[in-house]
Amino acid sequence: MGDSEDVGRRDVLKAGGAAAALGLGGGGYLNALASGGDGASTATGLESFVGQNEVTQTVCSPNCRGKCPIDVHVRDGQIKKIEPHPPEDEQYKRACVLGLSHTQRVYDPTRLKYPMKRADWSPDEPNPTGRGPEAEFERISWDEALDLVADKMQSLKSEYGAESVLFHEGSGNYGQTGKSFKRLASLFGATQSAWGIDTNVGKGFNRITGHGAFLPPTNESEDWENANTIIVWGSDIFSSQFQMDASKVLDAVENGAKLVVVDPVYTTTASKADLWLPVKPGKDVYLILAMMHTVFEEETYDTDFLRSRTTAPALVRTDTGELLRAADVSVDGRDDQVVAIEDGEPVALEPETEGDYALFGEYTVDGVECVTSLTKLRDHAADHAPAAVAEKTGVDADNIRTAARWLATRGPGGIASSYALGRYTHGHIFGQAYAIMLAMTGDYGNHGNIHAHHPGGTTLAAGDWAAPSDVDPGPSLIFPEYPDAMIDGDPHEIRAVYSIESNMMGNQFPDRQRYQNAIENLEMYVVADMHHTDTVQQADIVLPVPHWFEQEDIISGWGSHPHLGYRHRVQEPLWETRDDYEAIRGLAERLGFGDRFPETKREMLRELASRDDAIDFETLYEQGTQRKETTPVVKYTDEFPTETGRIELYDDDAPSEEGVSFELPRPLEDRTADDHEQADEYPLMFMQKHSRFRIHSQYEMVNWSREINPEPQLDIHPRDAKARGIEDDEYVRVYNDRGEMVVKAKYNEAFQPGLVNTDQGWWARDFVEGHLNDLTHNETSDVGRCMAFYDVRVAVEPAPEDVDTSMYTEGNPKGSGAATPHTGGD
Repeated sequence: MGDSEDVGRRDVLKAGGAAAALGLGGGGYLNALASGGDGASTATGLESFVGQNEVTQTVCSPNCRGKCPIDVHVRDGQIKKIEPHPPEDEQYKRACVLGLSHTQRVYDPTRLKYPMKRADWSPDEPNPTGRGPEAEFERISWDEALDLVADKMQSLKSEYGAESVLFHEGSGNYGQTGKSFKRLASLFGATQSAWGIDTNVGKGFNRITGHGAFLPPTNESEDWENANTIIVWGSDIFSSQFQMDASKVLDAVENGAKLVVVDPVYTTTASKADLWLPVKPGKDVYLILAMMHTVFEEETYDTDFLRSRTTAPALVRTDTGELLRAADVSVDGRDDQVVAIEDGEPVALEPETEGDYALFGEYTVDGVECVTSLTKLRDHAADHAPAAVAEKTGVDADNIRTAARWLATRGPGGIASSYALGRYTHGHIFGQAYAIMLAMTGDYGNHGNIHAHHPGGTTLAAGDWAAPSDVDPGPSLIFPEYPDAMIDGDPHEIRAVYSIESNMMGNQFPDRQRYQNAIENLEMYVVADMHHTDTVQQADIVLPVPHWFEQEDIISGWGSHPHLGYRHRVQEPLWETRDDYEAIRGLAERLGFGDRFPETKREMLRELASRDDAIDFETLYEQGTQRKETTPVVKYTDEFPTETGRIELYDDDAPSEEGVSFELPRPLEDRTADDHEQADEYPLMFMQKHSRFRIHSQYEMVNWSREINPEPQLDIHPRDAKARGIEDDEYVRVYNDRGEMVVKAKYNEAFQPGLVNTDQGWWARDFVEGHLNDLTHNETSDVGRCMAFYDVRVAVEPAPEDVDTSMYTEGNPKGSGAATPHTGGD
């Protein structure tokens, strides 16, 4: 195929047996993927069963809780089998069906093969309306692709400033390439992404403890067996983290731990729990305040912990609501010290200091009337007795008390909170609230304490390599700010985007149509990816990235386990794919920064590893994994990184929004509120759970999964469905004021009335009409500034009779009737 030939979407996705690769042979758009082509050769018959496999140890690398070391078996030049490989610490051996399915993903027809340019795009005439489903692409060389990108970046820098180019990094590859991406962005002065998904809970927790970004740190999962009570809050850990952290929870249960699950859905995890609290969507803060009420009422709080490691004894002025400062009562006192009462006298409250401090009461110090912080908290919780919130939360009052008692009285335990709480607009309040609850029960710094539904794991510490100290790195934007910057130039203009490791802007971000409108304002959109995703289809320049098995890297253990992994190449990159690092270095050379990047990827990895004293490159390379011994198993053993050095139960410098101030955790709801202005028109809350069949939008194409999870569906309680004249397995229209989708309805009593769900991660091609993220919105709270996917209201009705569902209803054999894909995997 010549460089100038046009390549349509069908041609890009050629590889042979494509319809079968989705387990959905036959209908509609799937036939567009089945046009034959030049995929990897296959071995069949006896060749599949004789001979000797070559086995390479490597690492699976998506944004999941695994980061699993695996062995990849190659026979006759083709990947045939994948199995788990024990890491250095064998108790963390793990793998899942998705990781084992790479035998199919490596050769999937959605793989990108060559650098491409949108046929009707040029640097001077970008023709932005040509982007989208109908866009055609032409194959170009790597040199031409990188020349076009570099020249356009320089042109935009001259005209609009370097910050007009946005370097957007997703989470689709947990290697070190992102550091080189950030390094180039910093040297160029480009705008960089500062996240804006799943940070809500961590922000609230951080205000109280000084710890937390996404979720707070928690003890490594090997220690979870020491917990006596585990409250899994908003996580289906036995589905989304099976084989990983789930096994550690089961170890605790086998040792006698009580398992409580708080979730509006009767999940797999809830089905295994000692107690399920079916909280209504968005009512979690009411529930945890009721648990605090129980602890106060029954006086089961940990007095020693509250005195030594929290500001529970700190005095709050009744006239101003501010904490009394040591500088106000003593010439030797400091403004960063708060005051407590000990033996009737005011004293400065030092970090990590035991004392017989008064926890409750009213006191007058130098004529200033005060109360203790714990008194303020107790009085606040008094308004949220279990009986008073039972109806609002949907949880029986006795069960609220039971959960609180187990946590407070059975020894070490914790709350395994999840990102789901942060997917409500004001989810940061829950982060604040449960940080306080665990302080009341003394569940910090001990074996058996849990603070998040996955452990912190470990990362490679590379110092300032990604953001060199000798350059001005340029500004940053959180994801929700992208559209305003692209459309209105607020807070500054974005004229081009270079995206790696991400299917966000075309598929995963909420209010998808607004992001597509934003993309239309760009002069250049560069997307590097492994597969031809919906985001790639919006691109002007497409850079094909090899499968993980074709890339060498050091894999972070963040969010999973305390190892780093070495991802050895299993095979050479297929077609003309190139590692992102090669493209980044190629751009760096063209932009004048080539001398700041090692010549090869391995040299870069060796340099990064040399900056981390806890890792030896040669050991990691030879073993395949190395446990980072500097990663503590038990967290929160040191002084807290707050102003006072303690957990701050009362925040006198608290933010506020919508007239509500958060000195203490005060419930605030958005669309989940029963009296929300859209409640009548759109009466159903809409959730998009994580699926066990995908990692976000990765693995969407895997045949094995699609045989049992073939299409998007709407989980709906039979009562809600029947009230709308909807039969089980009937196609329905789900809609609100932003958009709509047509999917199959599935009766599911696990979802409470008033709540519906479509699992996230489906691509646009999977929907009969519309898309689930045409229904979500991009609004955030002033404090959390985090995308609120679950704070969404919809209405549901039977789909119009003229809707074409033939893509799923005609010529679509599954299971034993489906054709076998021409891919690996015996």
